[in-house]
Amino acid sequence: MLIKIVFAVGALVVLGGLVGLLVARNKRQPLRPTMSVILCGAGLAVIALLLNNLLFLSYDHVQLKKNQYYEVTSLTANMKQSLASSRTANQPVSPQSKKASKNVTYLVKNLKQSKSAKKAAQSAQQQLVHTKRPDLKLVHRQYRIILQHYFDSTGITAEQANRLTAHAYHQATSYGK
Repeated sequence: MLIKIVFAVGALVVLGGLVGLLVARNKRQPLRPTMSVILCGAGLAVIALLLNNLLFLSYDHVQLKKNQYYEVTSLTANMKQSLASSRTANQPVSPQSKKASKNVTYLVKNLKQSKSAKKAAQSAQQQLVHTKRPDLKLVHRQYRIILQHYFDSTGITAEQANRLTAHAYHQATSYGK
């Protein structure tokens, strides 16, 4: 929010400087002071853009802090990997999928998620690691719970959290690469 305000102030200063430049030119006054105002405004706008690019990344067109972006992409990648070998019937869960399931549980614990998200991760891991024929509907439901709890804790609106949960869930459970 602060970055948007700084950018808006910079843009207003540039516009004010341009108006001042036109007035100074018509009155045949020196242009140097108005040029410095324009440069200051442009500097503010550039600083705001740089800060925005350094601190935030867009996930499904929603600005998230960079660490949150990397956390959610790691979660979805591990969820997808944990479900990779379970896509066909009567297929045992591969060691890579078991490891990815453990990574999901590890991430949920270390991201300090709610107790219900931790229980959901442990339940999904239990299905994928210790069961010969895992209940994939249960695993999918648990993964959706994990993602919903994660996005609810990011500080975005409920509508954005629901949209990002649906997007991340689709990313985690889609069959294509």
